[in-house]
Amino acid sequence: MAAPPAPAVKKSQGAPPVAVIFALYIALGTAASFLAGGDPGTLPEDIVRALCPSIVVISIFLTSYSVFDVMAAGVAKQVDHGYMAKDYKDFPLRLPEQAFLAERAQINQVEQMPSFIFATLSFSLLVDGWLGALLALAWTVLRRLYARAYRHSVGVPFNKKGLTTYTIPCYFILNTMLMGSAIHALRWATS
Repeated sequence: MAAPPAPAVKKSQGAPPVAVIFALYIALGTAASFLAGGDPGTLPEDIVRALCPSIVVISIFLTSYSVFDVMAAGVAKQVDHGYMAKDYKDFPLRLPEQAFLAERAQINQVEQMPSFIFATLSFSLLVDGWLGALLALAWTVLRRLYARAYRHSVGVPFNKKGLTTYTIPCYFILNTMLMGSAIHALRWATS
């Protein structure tokens, strides 16, 4: 008796191939370098003035992280579950969902910080200070909305939380700044 035919496998509607995404980041970074950047190899006449708008945005993000993410994770553990008064040996194996989500939102922000800070400062210094600050501000607003959505999604299945609404644009902003900085530096190195 012959085996029944294998069922048809439906292709996922997931993300495009990594090579396509990487090529898109390079294209966006190249456009930013050529369209917004000054002459490669030249720094702004006033470096402090060029970086100040971005430093303001980074400072706002880091302060909001401290207030909304770090404190929210601590409060979620303390208020509803009394974790601050427990010994480690008394912690359950799994955090309650509210505490878990607040902690994950905080950890995800930390994961993004090094790239965000480097991308913002390098883009603002090498390509354009005001555009770097505007991109960083857009990233900051989206990351605040992301963290809020994550923390307030108790009881919602992960695929219904809507987090990609915020994360995908953030990746595009961040990687445009990173590749814009890299392309601008390469243009200088090869000129």
